[in-house]
Amino acid sequence: MTATVSDPVLVLTSEPQPARAGSSAFWRGRPEAWYDRVVLVVLGLFATVLGAWNITGASAYQDDEGTYTAQAFSVLQGDLAPYTYWYDHPPLGWIQTAMLAWLPESLGIGGDTYIGATRYVIVPFFVATTLLVYLLARRVGVRLPLAALGAVLFVICPLTLAIGRQVYLDNIGMPWLLLAFYLALSPRSALWHHIAAGALFAVAVLSKETLALFGPALLLALLNRPSWSNRVFSVVGFLVTGALVLAFYPLMAVLSGELLAGPDHVSLQEALTFQFLDRSGSGSVWEAGSSRSELVAGWLYFDRFLIFAGLAAALLCLVRRSTVWLTVAITTAAVPVVTGQGYLPSMYVIAVVPFLAIALAAGLDVLRRGLAHLLTSLPPRARNAGMGTAAAALTVVLAVTAVPQWSGKYRDLLALDANEDWAATLEWVQHNVPQEDTILVPYSMWQDVNASGWHDPWEVIVTEKADLDNQFDREHPQGWRSIDWLVVGPYTESNIDSLGLETVGSALEASEEVQRFGGWSVHKVTDWPGAAPPPEGSDAVARVGEAGADK
Repeated sequence: MTATVSDPVLVLTSEPQPARAGSSAFWRGRPEAWYDRVVLVVLGLFATVLGAWNITGASAYQDDEGTYTAQAFSVLQGDLAPYTYWYDHPPLGWIQTAMLAWLPESLGIGGDTYIGATRYVIVPFFVATTLLVYLLARRVGVRLPLAALGAVLFVICPLTLAIGRQVYLDNIGMPWLLLAFYLALSPRSALWHHIAAGALFAVAVLSKETLALFGPALLLALLNRPSWSNRVFSVVGFLVTGALVLAFYPLMAVLSGELLAGPDHVSLQEALTFQFLDRSGSGSVWEAGSSRSELVAGWLYFDRFLIFAGLAAALLCLVRRSTVWLTVAITTAAVPVVTGQGYLPSMYVIAVVPFLAIALAAGLDVLRRGLAHLLTSLPPRARNAGMGTAAAALTVVLAVTAVPQWSGKYRDLLALDANEDWAATLEWVQHNVPQEDTILVPYSMWQDVNASGWHDPWEVIVTEKADLDNQFDREHPQGWRSIDWLVVGPYTESNIDSLGLETVGSALEASEEVQRFGGWSVHKVTDWPGAAPPPEGSDAVARVGEAGADK
């Protein structure tokens, strides 16, 4: 292997490397390293500011966010979830969230809502992902300006700002995954780098299991080395360490007696069967109107530029040995989207965007090197003019393609409040629903309502749990007739249909809409024998006639 003199991070080539003295020059005292450190500081500050900007206003709070927020705060109480934990995901993701739950309160940020404050917990993961995009680009030999450009494009990408700052397990797992790649690509033949890469990959998978898709690319990054004195030990250490860390998840099920399906208990087997076999599919991407095609269209709505440019750059990454793993990573993630028909979550793209940004930086560097080679025979002044013209052309391309497509999204993402109706609904419930009543609420509002004075998951009940958790029948033998109120969010009725929520459906049919705030509404269950009307003069009675009014 050899290292170019101008790059502080070594470039892997097929030539032998005479010495390894500069392999960690990035963290040592070589003059070039100071530029990288300055860039890292600037990128970190930029990602922190933009990552926290209007984070509670964009995007709208989602039920999955409410789920992980509630589970994180349950960890602080000694439980994995406020309801029966059924192995839907490994718990490490929200355990990490719980470990940082003190951060928003100590900094005096996050407002008065739990889910809003928890979004600030995601900011450190967002910043770490940004820095690792830059570091990985440098590690594969990309020049500093282009590596910084890739990191900046990742930060300002509307798709990143839309879902890359939300309380999703994917956002928590990404820094661990990228750090695993960073260590696997280390120019040093240090055994501990490769063992640590396996452990970090397992941590990423235990944060969000779908990140396992990037395992083949990581193994290729580890194996694709021109010379390697301890190849067998490194591969074995990587695989064994990763497997041992991953084993904690099934071991947890074994120790709980919940590994295999059986009567009267949840199991890891049933959870995996549901996730991979029984879950309703999203249809084909080529089928007009399918959930998959609409989801992909939504991703493209936020950002066509980085997706298409990154895919094209992934082909250029095949030119260099040190970047082939990027092509494999992007291809492995893209194939299920294009060819599959199983369930496709909306946050799936989160894991792909950082690799697209790195691939774009690496692809541009391939073009730069090619142009520099073509201009080698020219005088220095003409060569510099040619490179300057290429840089100007790149700037024009970005201005013409990316800026117009992105600029229209920034107003919504950085200025508007997508949770105004959510907040109004929460405030109304807190002031008008008696705390001795039983209320169903979507997960996106559950933690905030429950903490408003109820502090009982079976009096403030997550909508789906009335049908999907058997504990409901033991707590409320009367079934839906024990429900007094329902908060209906934008996706409640579609969830009733798709999940077959009979108890919730019956309660909703027997209710009257009391108040509405945009896509949110509050309903009072009244249509069953013995039901008492709301107290005379209460706000609920006064507002029944205003059911169609928006705030």
